[in-house]
Amino acid sequence: MDHSGQDEPTPQNRRFLVSPAMIRTQLATLVQDADETRRRIRSTVRKKQRTWEDYRKFLRKEFRWEAPLTHRRPLWWRRGFLSRSVTVYELDKNDPSLYVNDVQRYTRTKRMVHPTLQELLDNKFAFFLLMHHLGLKTDVVPLLGLYVRGGVNLFPHDRRVPLQVFLQSHIEVDQKVFVKPLRGAEGRRVRAITRTSSGFRMNGESTTAAEIRQWIQDQKRPMIFERGIEQHEDQAALNPEATNTLRILTMPDVDQAKDPFIAVAVQRIGTARSGHVDNWTQGGLSAKVDIETGRLSRAGQLPDGRRPAWFSEHPDSGAPLEGSTVPFWEETKELVMDASRRLSFMEYIGWDIIISPSGPVILEGNINSGMNVLQVHGPLLADERVRSYYLKRGVI
Repeated sequence: MDHSGQDEPTPQNRRFLVSPAMIRTQLATLVQDADETRRRIRSTVRKKQRTWEDYRKFLRKEFRWEAPLTHRRPLWWRRGFLSRSVTVYELDKNDPSLYVNDVQRYTRTKRMVHPTLQELLDNKFAFFLLMHHLGLKTDVVPLLGLYVRGGVNLFPHDRRVPLQVFLQSHIEVDQKVFVKPLRGAEGRRVRAITRTSSGFRMNGESTTAAEIRQWIQDQKRPMIFERGIEQHEDQAALNPEATNTLRILTMPDVDQAKDPFIAVAVQRIGTARSGHVDNWTQGGLSAKVDIETGRLSRAGQLPDGRRPAWFSEHPDSGAPLEGSTVPFWEETKELVMDASRRLSFMEYIGWDIIISPSGPVILEGNINSGMNVLQVHGPLLADERVRSYYLKRGVI
């Protein structure tokens, strides 16, 4: 008999005893559950913050358009469309369910590719290096230099020179050079620099090397210098004041072994309004390219009012647009398809292509192509391959 005052364990009460191992197991389970709960809460908070930021961006885009209240279409905001898009797509008479709306574009299409991979396209310097590594260096606009902290690293040479020296000694007379930030869109902070026998011109205006240097330094960010590519005479005839580029959107056919295909292609054309760039948001034109023939449709322009603007001829020069044909169109398709296969891990790319006198040249790739410039000619979701891809990736 035990005289300690405690009963010895019996088969009946032994099952209620808790061993240290059981305690450790229970504690570990509780910690895991708490960690999982914290992760879910953080994920929910991040999603709500991201959604709020996306809608703030949507509203900023809406009110960046300086238009009277009579042009606002707030009832369409709930359906994800900016007021301007309602006009561009003529949604009062077209089916809105066939269009990728602005909220989907801002909140979902940009997330179809992992952010760490997006950097390869968003960063123009990284894109240049990637194209070289993939064996496409002869098909890409040549990079002359990278500006950072007052100096320019020359390419393909392993040298660095002061910015002033680069401007004076590494740009040939009558040579056009484009300077632009490593990251950027819609033609913002892009300048066309041409050295003349008497000085320089920037975006067509006479200037000096000192003024160019000051402008670049004022950007307070790394910049790249790209060699201007002479465009084919047929392309220059559309508008000689800007380099008129193609935007070609590729994505995989998720129902057919994920082979890439061209979803849509448009010819962008500069105007007096867009200046030395052809960007749609700056006032450039967009003409749809027939994927089979390379023939252009009439050209649309981002409207200022409540009616879409269409042109069969260039509004400034009168040059014919509708019915014109893109030079080297078959070669352009081959180049884009080859590059898309090599970058298949990206899946979704908006290619910017220059047509030179000798053929197509890749200017850059875009991970989150604008929609207005493409869908002004018709809804993307009318193509079942496009719809299937967007469904698969959670865009629609």
